[in-house]
Amino acid sequence: MATKKTFTDETYFKLSEAVYQDGTLNSKKINIELSDRTKSNWKVVSKLNDRATNTQAFAVIPEEKGKDGKIYYNHNNMIFVYRGTKESKDFGSDIINVFAGKNSRTSLDRKSKNPFQVSKEWTEEVLKEFNPKNPTSTGHSLGGALSHYNSILYDFNATTYAAPNIYQLLPEDKQKKVRDGFYNNSIIDFTHDDDMIGTFDQFSSPIIGSQYIAERNKVKVGAKGLFGAIPGHYNETFEGCFSSDGTMKLKVDVDSIIKHAQDIDNIIQSLQTNNDNLENLEENLQIGSKKIQNQLEEEIRIGGAYSELTTWDIDDVLTELCTKYKNGVYCFYNPNEFEKYYEMNHQTRSLLKNFQIELIDAAQSFRETDTRLGEWISNNN
Repeated sequence: MATKKTFTDETYFKLSEAVYQDGTLNSKKINIELSDRTKSNWKVVSKLNDRATNTQAFAVIPEEKGKDGKIYYNHNNMIFVYRGTKESKDFGSDIINVFAGKNSRTSLDRKSKNPFQVSKEWTEEVLKEFNPKNPTSTGHSLGGALSHYNSILYDFNATTYAAPNIYQLLPEDKQKKVRDGFYNNSIIDFTHDDDMIGTFDQFSSPIIGSQYIAERNKVKVGAKGLFGAIPGHYNETFEGCFSSDGTMKLKVDVDSIIKHAQDIDNIIQSLQTNNDNLENLEENLQIGSKKIQNQLEEEIRIGGAYSELTTWDIDDVLTELCTKYKNGVYCFYNPNEFEKYYEMNHQTRSLLKNFQIELIDAAQSFRETDTRLGEWISNNN
């Protein structure tokens, strides 16, 4: 069972920013300041700085003040913070180890030298040395990918930013857990919709855990945004996008939500069409079955090919050959399976319709709340 998320989205984000600073790799302590001006201090208990693969990370524990006024450090709530792509030359790690997919997993199986293998070995050593009860992890970009990779291997919670999908790098048993939704509540990634890396699905691979489109500030990243392909990828685009309680603000497009909700009508109509087609098929099967029965009964009349037989003989043969006798018809198919589908189809259409109504109501309610808030701000400025 995965560990529990202990700190706020903003705390994890600030630490994922701090690991980009080369000075932190030589520091024994890290200080971060949140949007509400509160500060927190962290002790660095282990560092990773592998020059061969340009892989950096640190493990930190929070500084806590006891009732006696003394400073204590809680090793149980350890956070593994992995650094992402800092310079353009580091994009090689993203491309080779993330975008390459299955070939990279094969190389991982051979224990080749790469950021994922290096970070895995380091993470395992730290876990063995300190044995924290509730470790969690974070990271941005490639750091987020490393966070996902190690969190899945060692089963702890992760909160990341703009992490590319590394599904193909995972062992097959872990891939199955991803498909089954095992990590939906323990691995959370925030990204922007104008970020090709953060939204990259590794060639239609399932999303690892849960991914949310975060609110985007107006910071312009210029040329490093790769001509509009990844302007929302950089960590500075997340700055100032946290609520007062430290949670990440999400991007909510009310009109888009309503439009997608209305598209559910097409799905419901498609299900209704499938149901109607199956009912027509069953009706044709019944007509065909009844026709066979009538033809046989004609042949047992005087002068018929089977005049020596009786209707009882016909019933015996048809009963032996058919699957079920229903409403005066010998069915050469299983009508129960049809009924199961009709019921399932009806329930699915009903659930989708109710979900559509709730989704549109929620979107409209959000719009009304947003409008009232805007009016209040305008009137009180």
